[in-house]
Amino acid sequence: MSSAALFRLSGLALLIALPLQVLGFVLHPPSEQAVDVLKPLYATAHLVVFASWLFALLGLTGLYARQAHRAGVLGLLGFAATMFAAAYHFYLLLYEAYAVPLLAQDPATRALIGDGPMAHGAGALGPLALLSVLAFPLFGIATVRARVLPRMAGWLQIASVPVFFASIVLVPLGIFAEGGTLSPIAMLYYLTFLGYAWGGYALWTGKERVREPAIRRDAAQPVA
Repeated sequence: MSSAALFRLSGLALLIALPLQVLGFVLHPPSEQAVDVLKPLYATAHLVVFASWLFALLGLTGLYARQAHRAGVLGLLGFAATMFAAAYHFYLLLYEAYAVPLLAQDPATRALIGDGPMAHGAGALGPLALLSVLAFPLFGIATVRARVLPRMAGWLQIASVPVFFASIVLVPLGIFAEGGTLSPIAMLYYLTFLGYAWGGYALWTGKERVREPAIRRDAAQPVA
């Protein structure tokens, strides 16, 4: 299979990942409390988001490979950090889909979830879990600097974390909700995966191959 075909498949995977991510949040019950965890859609929502991350993992490899020659060390660090974030989300989502409902079914362990010590992956990585989201803007900055893919693909990833923290502040004002489709965490992933899909569309259509000769000519021009 040619490299062009592989890049197109990577782009398609990223395009598929976006609607799955949105669907997962649409299906997700409004909270992580036991009353919602016991609903059938709770596990289903996390498995749909898991599938979204699986497609993203497949596509991000091509997204990085297409710009690696211009992304430099920053691109490599951003890609490695994003792979770490993806691996953590695989664990977290499967934990939420299978372990948390089992804990919710037993009255003796029900208090451990929701706001308890066994919620959200049982704090497996501690502060690293929060720091993993910094992979998104880091990879986005590398994408913007590389100029191989549309810059919007990078800017959307960069904007995801500031919007996440801003939406947390705005929750008390009623603009965003604590859970559901308009929660801060949902906004983080919507923007991140929209950035992936934006770059994925360029890979799928081959537009980044049209852009690159012009980029090379600009880079070759001497600075006055």
